[in-house]
This record gives sequence, C-alpha cells and structure tokens, in this order.
Amino acid sequence: MPADRNTPSDQENVPLLLQGDRFEDTFRQSSVDYQRRFRAQLRTLPSHLPEPALVTFTSAHDAEIDRLSLELGLQGYPLYRIDADDCADHRLVLDPDAGTMCIDGLLVRPELLWIRHFMPNAIMVNGSAVVSRYIRDQWTAVLEIVREWPTTHINPPASRRASRLAQLRQAAALGIRVPDTVLASSAEEAAAALTCPPTELIAKVAGDHFVQHEPGQVTGVFPRRVPAAASATEPVPLLFQRYVPHDREVRVFNVGDELFAYEVRKSDPRDVWAQPEAVAVTAVDVPDRLAEPVTTLLGCTRYAFSGFDFLITPDGTPVFLECNANGDWTWFERGAGDDRVSRAALHYFTTHPALSPTAVRDFRG
Repeated sequence: MPADRNTPSDQENVPLLLQGDRFEDTFRQSSVDYQRRFRAQLRTLPSHLPEPALVTFTSAHDAEIDRLSLELGLQGYPLYRIDADDCADHRLVLDPDAGTMCIDGLLVRPELLWIRHFMPNAIMVNGSAVVSRYIRDQWTAVLEIVREWPTTHINPPASRRASRLAQLRQAAALGIRVPDTVLASSAEEAAAALTCPPTELIAKVAGDHFVQHEPGQVTGVFPRRVPAAASATEPVPLLFQRYVPHDREVRVFNVGDELFAYEVRKSDPRDVWAQPEAVAVTAVDVPDRLAEPVTTLLGCTRYAFSGFDFLITPDGTPVFLECNANGDWTWFERGAGDDRVSRAALHYFTTHPALSPTAVRDFRG
C-alpha cells in the first residue's frame, strides 16, 4: 500500500487523475524468487537438455510469482522467471522453431508461458536517452514475439490485450449490465455524450493504473469521481463512466474453472490508497447472480487466471467494470485473512498435464 503521498504545488495543466494527493511507491527491483536463487541446486538436467517448465515474463515486485516459485520449487516443478527490471542483464536465446528458450545458458522448454507484469519502463538502463529508449522499445517488440510463442499460454495472447472499452462492449453484447461509458478528452464532453452532469462521472485511465516514470518508481492513477471544477482538456482521452449507485464491490477470481469471491467495501474509489484502513475486504461465496456472468465472460476470454470486478447495486444487480488478466490476488488475501486463491493456484500448476516435477532432491530442509 502507499509509501508516500505527494501533492503537486502547481495543478495547472495537471491531468485529472494526477491532481490532489497522489499514491506514490517504490517497487522492489530485485526479485526474491526462490528458484532463481537456488537454480544451480534445483536443476537436475544438464544445461544442454531442455527442461520442461513454467516460464513467466513479469517484474521483480510480483508477489504472486514469488510465492508460486517457492511452493512449486519445493515440489520439484521448475519455474523460470524473466523480470523486466533486470532483463537487460540476462542472456536469452529464443528459438520458436525448436520451441526452446535458453536463459543464462540453461535450456528450457516453456510448456506453460505466462506474461504478467513485464513493463518496459521498469528496465534498468545505463546509457543515454537514445540508448534507453532503444532498449525499452525493442524489449516491447521482443515481448510481442513471446506472445506468439508456440506453446500453451496461461492466458491466450489475443484476448489478454483486450482494452477495457472492448471488455465492456463484449459484456454488454452478452447481456451483462455495464456502466454507460465514453472515451473523451474532457469531463464536459463526456457529460454531454452521456447526458448527465460532470459530477456524476467516474474517470479512469484506459491503460495501466500505474505510471512507472522511471525504473522502480510508480505513481498510481486510480479511478476518481469528477470534481465540480474539472473542465480542462486532458492530454490523453480518459474513460468516463456514469456513476452507478452500489452497496459494495466484488472481485471474482478464476483459477482454471474454480471461482473465488472477495467483497470490498469503501466510500470512495481512492480509499484503497488514501485511506486503506477504511477499506474492508471479506472472503465470500460467489453470489448466485455473479456466477453466470463470470462463467459467460470466461467462455470468451479463456483465461486460466483472472479477476473480474463488479459493482453490486442495492437491488443485487451485478454491474461489470473490468477484467484484470493478471489476476493479482495477494492484496485481497491479506485483507481477508485467507489463502484460497494461492492454494488453488498451486494445485492448478502441480496438476496441469503440461507440467511434471523434474527435481529429484528435497530442498525443504
């Protein structure tokens, strides 16, 4: 949660979602990955033989992969991890024809491939502005090649890139209620399009909720109610949604075909970072009226891991907001004091037909 808050002294020309108190944090830039640390002892195959494994492209701060690496490693299931933070310092040979990756001299066959939090702006680069931009741009292109890799992807690459607006349109076409939404460069224009006062709008980014302006340093750009004074033109269009009166929010995770729900109660969208003590998270059974829309959406996305966000109106109607394809769950588990999703994730990988344990040693001590 928040490490610091910063209020800009001059709010003229400051984008709406960067105005007022800001969520600012420093992401960990060095992985605590268990298998990476003990790779020499864990690997039992010669370096020239491809080791069947789960390979993930992510960032050093990925707590979900930290835990999976440890739990899978203890049971002998290999996980190879490429973090954006230090990827420029590692050696890779990608051979899609052979279906293998050579990572720092070790040959791997990605039987499962999971692209998660690999953000090019997290890449540590020592060089000029031109060199830095070159390296980050080219890693973006490399990631697109990885998305096309001929293997089993945890989340299919094509559907993973669906925008929030495309998700909403798809849900509406399936008969699932969604907020009235428009992409616009100002609250006034959005209000005119949605025929409501600007103060009845919620503004949110079309892309990622974090701005990683330099490696390790992030600023949150979270949804917020549009204030009465908001009239400036935004430098990039925002998603504006008509506010939906609701009693609570529900996040539904899927791990394969299993569903897990967490109820979140807060007074304002920004409370998650501005007043975390005022946010209540509770593990609940999947509400009957949510099971069908989530299952319907999963039939379209074919995600193995994801998190679906819904508002629940006073009469119990679910309103779909978005699907998080990464399905980060540790924040919800900490708030609710349970580990249902973590245990399901471990079971998913240890029983997946594409994976089998390769380590023969017991490293549990």
